[in-house]
Amino acid sequence: MKKSKAEASPAKNLLEEIESFRAAGHGTLDATRASFDAQLDSIKSVVSDLGPVDDVPSKIIRDIRDMLTLLHGADMKPEKGRRKDLKKMASIVGDLEMTIGRWA
Repeated sequence: MKKSKAEASPAKNLLEEIESFRAAGHGTLDATRASFDAQLDSIKSVVSDLGPVDDVPSKIIRDIRDMLTLLHGADMKPEKGRRKDLKKMASIVGDLEMTIGRWA
């Protein structure tokens, strides 16, 4: 049986591939968000386990101040949905994890 002109068109395949790509992109974004939240929860847990400020070494207090500065300096514009903000977020989380990693 001969395919009709519409069935042979690559446009239909392209539309299907675009939808598959969209679904994969949404899955990737969902996984990235879950990972981001898990990383931040882990950082929060370490910081909250430090206990009373009187028991925290001065080195860690300085690190906490540096971490606050890093977070305050994060000039992101979520309403714009910029990819550079995602890169900045990943960099900041990496820096926070590196800082708390030195405390052990």
